[in-house]
Amino acid sequence: MNTGNTEREAIKQQLDEELQTIHFKGYERVLKMTHPPTFGARLFALWNKEIEIPVKPIGAIGAIILVISLTLHQPEVKHQPQQSVQQHANRELIEAGGNTYWKDIYEQAVKRHEN
Repeated sequence: MNTGNTEREAIKQQLDEELQTIHFKGYERVLKMTHPPTFGARLFALWNKEIEIPVKPIGAIGAIILVISLTLHQPEVKHQPQQSVQQHANRELIEAGGNTYWKDIYEQAVKRHEN
């Protein structure tokens, strides 16, 4: 077993010699990012965190919510009195200045313009 330790020591010594010229200078920045000192830095670190959101489940949930909301929401249908329907049936079209208008709306517009 003595030969295994000798080999290890030789490899470690060779590795130390090769890495002797390499120095890591960004350790302060890495420490600040991994251990944020202030609330703002923590918030910034949280903001920059990568989050994966699966598209299919989110789309399925959105479709279900849409279908439920459309099913539950029934628009109100306002029934017009029978009188106004008959009134619209009796309306008269007139031509003025090369355009076609409903007579009652045209007369109201002319009265407003005259006043």
